[in-house]
Amino acid sequence: MTKRGLIQMSDLFQQQSPLVQIKLGEAKGQTPTIREVPFLGFLNLRGKANNTGIQAAALNVLGCELPIEANTMIESGDNRIYWLGPDEWLIVIPTGQQAKVQAELRTALEGVFSSVIDNSSGLTMLEITGDNAANLLVSDCPLDLHPRVFKPGQCAQTRLAKAGMTIAPMRKGNGFEVIIRRSFADYLGLWLQDAALAFE
Repeated sequence: MTKRGLIQMSDLFQQQSPLVQIKLGEAKGQTPTIREVPFLGFLNLRGKANNTGIQAAALNVLGCELPIEANTMIESGDNRIYWLGPDEWLIVIPTGQQAKVQAELRTALEGVFSSVIDNSSGLTMLEITGDNAANLLVSDCPLDLHPRVFKPGQCAQTRLAKAGMTIAPMRKGNGFEVIIRRSFADYLGLWLQDAALAFE
């Protein structure tokens, strides 16, 4: 077989964004900008928040302790940590870092009742920005997203157009980070595009 005829396994398994078939495009008029942030790392961490071992591990590996107040999130460098429940957090880390961070957390948590699961292949993040970002989302989201109520540093688990999401206000500008399941990405991407037409 010639060298030209060889097929590398890496060629068969190229990573693709869940929204690869949808062109989100540029905002028109007063429409919000909808942008995917693909290939981030998503780790689900579970353990008892009052355990000093789990907080020490988070501080050592992530650079900060885990948020313990309900519906809050913390940013530490390029990492974000979302409170999902009294014993559960979602850690969002830069592309390609999930295996390294997962291994470091598991090592730091040795002997501590906990679990660290890599959910990177099942989730993706959207950034929805612009003056009408909140108006677009509340057209089918039950939360009050007004900045007087929902402020940077907060997060919530809710639904958008009947699909579950985790949402947090962005610290800079008018916008939101929305984390959704990969299996709903096409549906929500198209729904957002259609709903945004009302603001053109």
